[in-house]
Amino acid sequence: MSDLTKQVEEIILGAVPNAQVMVRDPLNDGTHLEATVISESFVGMSLVNQHRQVMQSLKNAFSGDLHALALKTYTPEKWSNAQS
Repeated sequence: MSDLTKQVEEIILGAVPNAQVMVRDPLNDGTHLEATVISESFVGMSLVNQHRQVMQSLKNAFSGDLHALALKTYTPEKWSNAQS
């Protein structure tokens, strides 16, 4: 895991405590990442608000090395259904 992926994971965990966060660098370029965030706190929250909660925490990362982030958010139930 690169320094940036670790940093993004830590930032997301700070914004969404007790979440399960998986960050990867599919292009292996250190600037275009993918994040999956699973949290009970997303229950009852619209997808837009889920993404907003995560992305607001990453504003400073985007002013540095991070250029793009593909984000997927799930409640634990929706994550379980997506894995089936």
